[in-house]
Amino acid sequence: MLHPITVNILQDPAALEDFITNSWRPHGFSPDGRAVDANGQIIGNAWLNREEWERLDAVVMAMGKQRLGAWQDVINAGLRSNTTLAEEFSKWRVASERTEATVSMDFRTRVDYDRTDRKTYGVPIPIFSAAFSMGRRELAVVRATGGDVETFEAEQAAEAVAEKVEATLVNGNTDVVIGGSSIAGYTTLSARDTGTAAAYGGGDFGTITNIYPTFTGMMAALAAKRFYGPFGCYLASTQYNQMLDFYSDGSGQKALDRVVGLNEIQFVKPHDLMTDGELLMVQLTRDVVDVRIGLSLETRRWETPSGSEMHFLVVFCGTPRVKQNYEGNAGIAHATAC
Repeated sequence: MLHPITVNILQDPAALEDFITNSWRPHGFSPDGRAVDANGQIIGNAWLNREEWERLDAVVMAMGKQRLGAWQDVINAGLRSNTTLAEEFSKWRVASERTEATVSMDFRTRVDYDRTDRKTYGVPIPIFSAAFSMGRRELAVVRATGGDVETFEAEQAAEAVAEKVEATLVNGNTDVVIGGSSIAGYTTLSARDTGTAAAYGGGDFGTITNIYPTFTGMMAALAAKRFYGPFGCYLASTQYNQMLDFYSDGSGQKALDRVVGLNEIQFVKPHDLMTDGELLMVQLTRDVVDVRIGLSLETRRWETPSGSEMHFLVVFCGTPRVKQNYEGNAGIAHATAC
């Protein structure tokens, strides 16, 4: 009698990924470069060797890093937490402020046993994916001629996934809903501070003297809500290029120089998803934004019934958690008409 092989998918992340995505990738390679499974056994139908897998992975990761600009900024700020595919909805809590501390000269002085009130928020953790394929004959021809595996389709799939992940952080995603909750982004969170550049004290960036006051006005608006930075700023390419103009006051400074000279401003970057006249200022701290990742960007594979074609999936599982505090404020300012 044959006994089925069982795995605990809740305790083994790799097994869980294989179970849910119905796909696989090598757990390692033998000394001669052949793919092996989690038990070190050679995968008979793996086809791709170590060099070919590494080539595919390299282009996928490179494209992901190129397109995940704002997402990578969050990770670089240390605002990342990891989970598994077993979590499909991520929750967090925010609390009201406590009463002020008691100051006295004696421990016997009665203190206030205040308790904070809590609110719970949450977002879905979706799976982003894009597929491509490769014919077995195509691979055989490449090997016979000593060429490299074609990676164009892998690059395009990785670009599609990375762009969608980035767009979800910036603009949110209302297509994925769990328990009435969708994913809010920087430009769609209702708690963000909004206004025109003029309302923030600046104006159209075509006039160079409007630029610096726009940034300081946005900083003042966030400081009034007790968000003091550090801030990452994203704006449309048109406005970024206007910031490269020099002042005519003889200082030799560009508008960009003065803005990034502010201690609170960590960086100012152009971003493809910003429309003309748009500027975002985001406090890069965990109470404002972090990302929850269930599966890092990777390439996985599955077989067709005929065995004549290899199918691949570039897949990523994660979500941005763009937050508001107990009072309903967020450390994000969103200006238009810059």
